[in-house]
Amino acid sequence: MPRGRRSALRACWLWYNGHAQRWSGRFLAPSRCTKKRGGATGAFLANGQCRPHVVGMVTEKRDRRQDLIRSAISVFARYGYHETGIRAIVEEAECAIGTFYLYFSSKENCFIALIDALYQQTMHAVMDHRGEFATAEAKLRGSLGAVVEVLLRERDLTRVVLVQAVGADPMLETHLWHIHQTFADLLTGELEECGLPRERSSLGAWAFVGALAEVFGLWAREPERNLEEMARGVRALFWTAWGLESADENKV
Repeated sequence: MPRGRRSALRACWLWYNGHAQRWSGRFLAPSRCTKKRGGATGAFLANGQCRPHVVGMVTEKRDRRQDLIRSAISVFARYGYHETGIRAIVEEAECAIGTFYLYFSSKENCFIALIDALYQQTMHAVMDHRGEFATAEAKLRGSLGAVVEVLLRERDLTRVVLVQAVGADPMLETHLWHIHQTFADLLTGELEECGLPRERSSLGAWAFVGALAEVFGLWAREPERNLEEMARGVRALFWTAWGLESADENKV
């Protein structure tokens, strides 16, 4: 990838991450639970039990946020955004409610962390795949394949983000919109590299991102559908509209 394109891609990623850090309001301060109950020292769980401190507390602190995120994915997927409460998440994670607030300021803040988790995984996969291709068109195809790969692997997280975030809260909608903007900006640059004029590239990029979001959302609601086949169909439609080569149609 030319240095200019690498810099543009990195700038796009850093721009989004800068906004995400301000919106998510993550609290990463270490926890020092020293409460006692019945002679035991440790953190109180949501069910009132006490989980004793153990050796390796530093590692536990490092992993606790990920434990909460994994538990949140499970609970949100099971009950939905509006029916999920913080207590259900901490019970799933087997930690104290106070521990939750060390990392997230609210349920909404926790949900934004899930959106960011899916975005980060997707962006890492896209960047890894893009290095395998030489042409802009091949990079576009490889990027789409990387996105599909992540969504198939993270089915519960995908369903939570693409289905439950829609209409759930204006803040979540805004967060998703900025993610769409990040991918649309990336795609616009690739289409320009393919020879499309700037205005057509930008409009086409937004239309493509919107179409994929709808297709991914449909698959998240109806997981029996073939996501790879659906994504391939969308790509074929836009590739024709953009006048790009239609080779390797069996590939996402």
